[in-house]
Amino acid sequence: MKRKTFFLLAAMLLCGSLSAQTNHYTYNYHDFEHKITVVAQINIDGVEQTSSDYEIGAFDGTTVTGSARIGEYGSNHYHRAYFAIFYNTGYDATFKLYNHATGVELTNCTITDHLGEPLTFVWTDENGYGTNKKPVIFNFVTSSTTTFTKEITKYSGNKDHYYLIASPIGEVSPEDVTNMLANNYDLYSFDQTNDLEWITYKLGEGATNPGFNLVSGKGYLYANSENVTLTFNGIPYSGNGEIALTKDDNAYWTGWNLVGNPYGQTAYITKSFYRMNPEGTAISATTSTGAIEAMEGIFVIADNDGEILTFSTNEPDKKTSALTLKVSQDQGAALDQAIVSFGEESALPKFMLDQNRTKVCFSQDGNDYALVSAEGIGEIPVNFKAEHNGRYTLDFTNEQVNFSYLHLIDNMTGNDIDLLTTPSYSFEAVTTDYESRFKLEFATICEDTDSNNDFAFFSNGNIVVLNEGQAILRVIDLTGRIVKSENINGSADINMTVAPGVYMLRLVHGDDVKTQKIIMK
Repeated sequence: MKRKTFFLLAAMLLCGSLSAQTNHYTYNYHDFEHKITVVAQINIDGVEQTSSDYEIGAFDGTTVTGSARIGEYGSNHYHRAYFAIFYNTGYDATFKLYNHATGVELTNCTITDHLGEPLTFVWTDENGYGTNKKPVIFNFVTSSTTTFTKEITKYSGNKDHYYLIASPIGEVSPEDVTNMLANNYDLYSFDQTNDLEWITYKLGEGATNPGFNLVSGKGYLYANSENVTLTFNGIPYSGNGEIALTKDDNAYWTGWNLVGNPYGQTAYITKSFYRMNPEGTAISATTSTGAIEAMEGIFVIADNDGEILTFSTNEPDKKTSALTLKVSQDQGAALDQAIVSFGEESALPKFMLDQNRTKVCFSQDGNDYALVSAEGIGEIPVNFKAEHNGRYTLDFTNEQVNFSYLHLIDNMTGNDIDLLTTPSYSFEAVTTDYESRFKLEFATICEDTDSNNDFAFFSNGNIVVLNEGQAILRVIDLTGRIVKSENINGSADINMTVAPGVYMLRLVHGDDVKTQKIIMK
């Protein structure tokens, strides 16, 4: 009696804890005369599953007779599926497993007790099967192999076309991946605790213990001297997408992990990350809503040791609003990028495979960031470092941000560029320039530009500013150059000795930014 009460309570708790989830397998228990209860451990190819994305369903032919998702129970954090199997006389049970994250259904199932012995259910109401400690084990087997291919473009003399790759079929030897070890190749794993961080697969190059398998959920750095097609052939990954991150406070690259999309299809994570650029020359920051392709590796940073990162094949509903800055030299391919994210609390420290390359990033609290979050109004210092002397271009891409004001200030030349009308800026730079080259000023609220709300006028060679409190007034000509910058307190008369013409005034008062056109005669 106690055992039956236990199962009834467990079923009630399960219904309460998962009531917000919608099950794939639905049924009406009123259609059946009897039931038994089961505490199940769900395995796929012998590996225990822990994600609530997995739902087991019981069937009599094509009729669903019970279902439950995996949940976490007890002080020992067992991951079990508690479910009632309903049945009528002459019941012949079969079982299916549905993955809500991928939409994949598995049907090849064997059932054993906790000792691995085959189990046959006795269909009587008095029987309950399994406990948290000694569950019934449902082992589902993926039944078919799949071929996955990735095109690799050969590197040239400057070693471009490196790729961050990952295995879509679980653990596999590089020898079993077609063309991976062909020609002259490079294959590295990354370990923040290693003295040189990069561990080569090949003999030589100072390697003392070369050779490793490609492990599901990890990323690897790869290049080849020829154009090749990498071919993975095996059973697709069907786990829960959870990857444990590491963070060694004593490591130089503390917290950085090179992980990989374990699935054979596009996946997503809830952290911002770095990916290799299309040219294969550098990694660049991406927001957390970025899609991660099959067989793609990425860099993420762990907030703490043991943090669980989850890959999901479900595309997030939320789209990040962001402003992206891309830097190129002589209008060529992008060399680096940095992102301001609006509406998402996120920060991604600057991380570069080659510290000597051209970089663009944001400076906050003395640290460099590739991605920062921002509110509606503000300013952000932008650092820039040139790899070579020459002409560079900053291009700005606005994604779903309704700016009313967006300006780039060149601290070296004094140029003020209205990015809403000119979303690109070219400039000369040398390797010895100070990094604190630029500043972004922005406002995403609507500003009232009606002439009835003008805050200044021109009279007898002076700009008369109507203001309360401390503020900064900047006078900008039509080329975007700041011709006057004044700190004022209250209203002020500012003498101007400039050529007659149309100018833009910008009054910055705390978080409030006002703009106004003015004609000086």
